[in-house]
Amino acid sequence: MIKACEALGKTSLFAGLERTTFQNYCALTRVRSFAKGEIVVAEGDLCSSIGVIEKGRIAMQKYTTSGDFATISLLKSGDFFGEDLIFGTQNYYAFTFEAMSATEVLFVNKDVLSALMDQSSIVKANFLRILSDRVSTQNKRIALLAQKSIRHKIAFYLMELKTEQESTGQDIDSVRLPVSKEVIAKLLAMPRPSFSRELIHMQKDGLIEVSGRDIKLLDIVRLESEIVEGFKYDY
Repeated sequence: MIKACEALGKTSLFAGLERTTFQNYCALTRVRSFAKGEIVVAEGDLCSSIGVIEKGRIAMQKYTTSGDFATISLLKSGDFFGEDLIFGTQNYYAFTFEAMSATEVLFVNKDVLSALMDQSSIVKANFLRILSDRVSTQNKRIALLAQKSIRHKIAFYLMELKTEQESTGQDIDSVRLPVSKEVIAKLLAMPRPSFSRELIHMQKDGLIEVSGRDIKLLDIVRLESEIVEGFKYDY
């Protein structure tokens, strides 16, 4: 219960809220640990709780019957999942959520969330902000997939990583891929060999410098130009 209360207090859902407001609900929440590769939520599962990632990373995957999969999104510490389903009429997961590293997730069930939203306008406002952020994330995903070439998609993704790192005060001249290149390639909807080849081409062209998962951004102006060009289609 103590661990759940501490976890609740750290989430953006309860930002600005006194602990006395939610401490009676701590026993009704739970923190679960998952090993790398373990399934957190499977496609087809009923969404009866929202999940908050306390630590680690989770990949949202779409599997085929043959076992192949596409990575739809990567979630990090502080991110939520299930918030778009919990109050919906179609509240079954359409994707599988898989731990990419040792991960801890705080689960808040629907009844607890409803009670807290009724009790506090702060929780309600925070929840609406989380939903708004989800829409923004999905719009960025659509923009990435709208890029017309492999290079354009990679440039878009690298600049998004740069923006994310800037918000946390990290080095803005280089980025680090959060997971393996294989997973990133699936996230960008391209074959792994094509992803690696294009990184080599971009390095030869003086755009980036690659060292494992660390990528130095050598020419940000040209990378931004690649993104703009990626939205242009000939009709």
